[in-house]
Amino acid sequence: MSNAIYLPLASGLLHAYATTVPDIQNNYQFMPFLFIRNHPEKIIRQYKNPGVAAFSVSMWNMNLSLRIAEEVKKRFPECLIVFGGPSVPFNAVAFFQQYPFIDVAVRGEGEQAFADLLRRFLESRDFRDIPGISYRDYKNGECIKNTKERPFVNDLDIFPSPYLEGTYDYLLSEDINFQAIIETNRGCPYMCSYCFWGRGGLSKQYGFFSPDRLRKIAEWCGIHRIKYVFCADSNFGIFKRDFEIARYFVEAKLKHGFPEKFRVCYAKNAEDTVFEIGKLLHKHNMEKSITMARQTNYPEAASNVGRKNIKMELFNKLQKKYNDENIPVYTELILGLPGETHESFLAGIEEILQSGIKNQAFVYFCQVYPNTELADEKYRQKFNISTIHIPLSETHAAVRSQEIVPEYEEIIISTASMSVEDWKRMAVVSWIMQLFHGLKLGFYIMLY
Repeated sequence: MSNAIYLPLASGLLHAYATTVPDIQNNYQFMPFLFIRNHPEKIIRQYKNPGVAAFSVSMWNMNLSLRIAEEVKKRFPECLIVFGGPSVPFNAVAFFQQYPFIDVAVRGEGEQAFADLLRRFLESRDFRDIPGISYRDYKNGECIKNTKERPFVNDLDIFPSPYLEGTYDYLLSEDINFQAIIETNRGCPYMCSYCFWGRGGLSKQYGFFSPDRLRKIAEWCGIHRIKYVFCADSNFGIFKRDFEIARYFVEAKLKHGFPEKFRVCYAKNAEDTVFEIGKLLHKHNMEKSITMARQTNYPEAASNVGRKNIKMELFNKLQKKYNDENIPVYTELILGLPGETHESFLAGIEEILQSGIKNQAFVYFCQVYPNTELADEKYRQKFNISTIHIPLSETHAAVRSQEIVPEYEEIIISTASMSVEDWKRMAVVSWIMQLFHGLKLGFYIMLY
């Protein structure tokens, strides 16, 4: 999709909630969102004596955000630099030592913490009683971690929607193909070692946005001609209500012609609901395919990362069910999980291909994210994990200009059970499999 950019959901949520607080409304002026990649100097020029500069960071914008934040601190020393998002480590001592220009690190959900920081900053830089943050003492530079966490929020409607509040309206006149990210809930019941959601997200519980709010957001997307909506839920279809939520977006498309696509990450243990959602979206050409993820077929590797797969018998049964409805499905494997051997990985690929998967079988390198078990030093030592940093792989994005600050991802290249040489061989095998099967170079011969 040419010239397509996601509207900044995290920043929008922070802004929408903060501006409900009278002290913030009356004492702060918010500058336009800076979220489109550009040369650092072109971005920095847009700052006009800021009092607070806040960054929501993940692996795709971490280095650019650090470069901007460092320069902002040089030019405006009194500016409060706040970092939040999944790439901010919860144990922030080393983080503050490495980046002395950062003043506050927020962990977990950020809406309430950000509002509390802005309100407190009106009178002082003493943030010691604000839950869910670490901060740099203004007088001596010491890192202080506030150990108190915020209470669990079940009713997420307390956080206003930036879509419905008009937060993005000024952007929509731009000649840009904006895409939208939505949440219907927050949380994940699983504790996979490679994933941030259940473990790093600080809660295995679920909080929910109301159906009425989601129906209005679907209508907003239709009215504003948003072509592509990505649902950021961890397990869409895990709740019965998810079918009705999918139907809201179908109804918006039938009424307005938009959104054209509604993309979700499906639950693995809710086959009936997921199947009905898949049929609905496929009928209206809103979903390209259904995820039936494996990550690994080797029981020891699955156990080491806290994952429980559905049995292959059920996997094959579900494939047939989707095939009978002409709904394409795809599956995924991760290369480099602790406990996986080159023999078990080859066997896993063979088992997937023999299952009759007809659409795609993707293999991803095992990425290491902050605040996950894979990032824990004791876990890494236990499985003798070695990693490297490689240029960020952005499958669905344009190649970055050389003017843009490069971003990187950390991937596992060896474990106690798989050497670097074995990992390299399996990477090549994975590419060959995806070329011949996924890109169909040899698919029909293989099928025959």
